[in-house]
Amino acid sequence: MDNIQALIGERITQIRKRSGMSQTEFAERISKSLRTVQKYESGEIDMPISVLTQIAEVLNTSLNFLVGYDSSHMKLESVSDVLAFLYELDKKKEIQFDIELIKTDMEDWKCKLVFDGKNKEALHNCDICREMENLKDNREALETYWIGYDTYEAYEKQSTDHYKGWSLTDKEREYLDTSERINKRNELDKLRLEEMRRKEQQNGDEG
Repeated sequence: MDNIQALIGERITQIRKRSGMSQTEFAERISKSLRTVQKYESGEIDMPISVLTQIAEVLNTSLNFLVGYDSSHMKLESVSDVLAFLYELDKKKEIQFDIELIKTDMEDWKCKLVFDGKNKEALHNCDICREMENLKDNREALETYWIGYDTYEAYEKQSTDHYKGWSLTDKEREYLDTSERINKRNELDKLRLEEMRRKEQQNGDEG
């Protein structure tokens, strides 16, 4: 049995069960026989990329996850790696963040990534907020010796394993020529100006 096929089969089984889908229902959704699905999940037969893509869509997961990509393999070895990660995160539709800067001089310079858990357009922002709270608590417990690294790493594995297969998609980017971009910018400036005037008027009425 091929190790890669076995891993793919295990991940298909894991996500199918988490979704509450039986093998029979899954077989119907991908237009395969029950026996074929059983062979897929046991790693007995290879799956072409077209089938893997279909399976990922039916199970609402990513092709990367099915074929063995693991976020724990990500290495941050330089500042460049960190910046590349942030730019990649900014491309995702289901997770959105704001950047807040506090800069008085070079000795007092702070920045924050702010994830709004109530943002309806960012499906997984609330999950990020929840996990950031857990990370904060676990890190504080580690640094104050309430827990050891073994417990801290167990929390990390539990958290990352839970969200495996929860796929992200890229935002739709607008590639505009210069005139289109200027028109869009002017429209946005106009809306922002109207909003500022509305707020000023509202504050004046309240005063």
